[in-house]
Amino acid sequence: MYDAKQELHEFVADDREAAVAKACAFFGLESDALQIEEPAAGDVYGLGGRTVVVAGPKDRKPPAPRGPRDGGEGRGRDREGRGGRDRGGRERRERGGRDRGGRDAAPAPVLSDEPSVGKVQGELGEIGKYVCGAIERLEVGPFEISESQEGDVTAVEVKGAAAAVLAAGEARAIDALQLLANQALARIQDEGRVVLDIEGASESREKHLERLAERAVKRAKEGGKAIALDPMNGHDRRAIHLAVKELDSVATMSIGEGRYRQVVVVPEGADEYEEALRQSEGS
Repeated sequence: MYDAKQELHEFVADDREAAVAKACAFFGLESDALQIEEPAAGDVYGLGGRTVVVAGPKDRKPPAPRGPRDGGEGRGRDREGRGGRDRGGRERRERGGRDRGGRDAAPAPVLSDEPSVGKVQGELGEIGKYVCGAIERLEVGPFEISESQEGDVTAVEVKGAAAAVLAAGEARAIDALQLLANQALARIQDEGRVVLDIEGASESREKHLERLAERAVKRAKEGGKAIALDPMNGHDRRAIHLAVKELDSVATMSIGEGRYRQVVVVPEGADEYEEALRQSEGS
């Protein structure tokens, strides 16, 4: 069984002492029972003057090896040449799988044999460097990266093999990376936001949202009750509204504020149907 306290973790605080204290509290151990490492200056971007340490129990147990299911030789290549870290699980990613709706998902892209190194186009600011470093550490292949500024928006564009991997499936990796980039920006300045422009992400994201809308409509009609989707950004909410708007006997409405705003899919006959119709007609 997986035990998070048998793994190395990062701890960020205003100084090293506070970061180590966080590690001790997490593992329930004294500092002398922990393996504690501090990245060299410049290795980690976006800290905004804070300190990060990597810590774990000195006597932690290494994870059990995950061999191939057929008992034969492993299909994944040895990745010692790229930092000595075998992340495992690659066979599953290459074969693809099924999405949560039960239908066949597109096969995941095969990881590139080339090192995951970013080729910088133009100049990168602190956020561009942060995103570049994060993608390199994901080891998803080579890529080109550039940064531009429009008002208070920092746009980071990524192209290449790494972009194809990040955009695969539901593009959740992009959402997570963009969230981290915005959190890093918040430590540097009070205003502004980061938008990641990942090559190939738009098409993958639109298909995912269409499938999500179809499944929500089916569940709402079968159950006769409104279905609230997870909070999402304005662009994604609009895509859901448009996907459902042309369908009969179902409508959508939005609830909540800011980052917690959700789309609700409402079938005809549900208590919220009239309100959903009013919102749909007014949009």
